[in-house]
Amino acid sequence: MNFLKILVFLASPFFLTTLFAQEELRLSSDEASDTFTQEDLEEIDSLKQGTVLKRRDVETGIFLQDYNTYSDKSRTSFLYHVNNDINSIADINTLEFNYAHRFELAWVEIFALRTTAKFNEITDNNPNDFASSEDLEQTEESLFAFGAGLSYRSSWIQELVGSEKMFTTTSAGLGWYSLEENFSGFTYSGPGLKTDFGIHRRASRSMHYGVRMSYNLASVKRAQETENERSSQRGLTLSWLTVGFDLSFYF
Repeated sequence: MNFLKILVFLASPFFLTTLFAQEELRLSSDEASDTFTQEDLEEIDSLKQGTVLKRRDVETGIFLQDYNTYSDKSRTSFLYHVNNDINSIADINTLEFNYAHRFELAWVEIFALRTTAKFNEITDNNPNDFASSEDLEQTEESLFAFGAGLSYRSSWIQELVGSEKMFTTTSAGLGWYSLEENFSGFTYSGPGLKTDFGIHRRASRSMHYGVRMSYNLASVKRAQETENERSSQRGLTLSWLTVGFDLSFYF
């Protein structure tokens, strides 16, 4: 749970700050409406919120029309995650796919992920369900999750690193998690939360790459085996933190 507190601490200020900045920009635009046309205001908004990319024809060397990243509409992302603990970096491996569509204030994002991990890296033993066993702790488990959430893109990092091509993303979403527990043969499933914070570099009009830190938290249960079996006897709390490489394409 300490990892969740750290991630929420990192992500929340960026998310809230960018939302307040959007509202201030909207108010400023309303005050300037008597001076500028609606088209002028939209262009000013795009310049403040996006990054202008210079483009050149690779054959002729001639500069093409600039592209502002505020014009981005949709994005697909492919991610590979590993354990955040460098001493057991290979104990968690995740492949993730994201699809996102941009609206005025935020991106709506759909995610699906497949994880393989050792039992002790993603959950703690439930003494009411399992007897204490070292074999259980080292069992490699399989997990699948899917869900949806909101993501926000911000350019505050550009001033820190001195590059207009850098930006950050902050996201939070709800999902459904299913764990195939290979030691007992049971399948556990239930709702969960996924939060992300990423640092990225825009490589071209159609692509960016970067790193992303992800935290997953889920409460899952297996099917009831006997009538007298309580809910606490068949439940697990899943939680893990990963660092991943992100490759995304815009269209």
